[in-house]
Amino acid sequence: MSEYQPIDDSQSWSSHDVLFLGSSDQERLIEQGAGITILVFVSLTLLFSIINTHKSGAHLVLGFIITGFALCLGHLLRAWRNGDLDPKFKYFILAQTALLTLLCIIANVYFWQ
Repeated sequence: MSEYQPIDDSQSWSSHDVLFLGSSDQERLIEQGAGITILVFVSLTLLFSIINTHKSGAHLVLGFIITGFALCLGHLLRAWRNGDLDPKFKYFILAQTALLTLLCIIANVYFWQ
């Protein structure tokens, strides 16, 4: 059997642009800052779900679901940076990041009502 060859060799997946902006140092810092902010937000949501477990066991389950969602997003980002994903996944990753942020906001409102 022959080795896998992409149909279009003109553009390899590893040569596509970075996820959010360009490739300058300032834009990389913005991307890393956004990632750290989301990581802190997810961590706080998990912590608040553990704190509010006495109200309902569903809080803890929701915290673990959000953590799993964040781990999936982290895996996608790692694969993107390694060049293993098609450029079409860029919009999927951006949508999943927005959904994760919205889910954390909704969960925190639910925990503290």
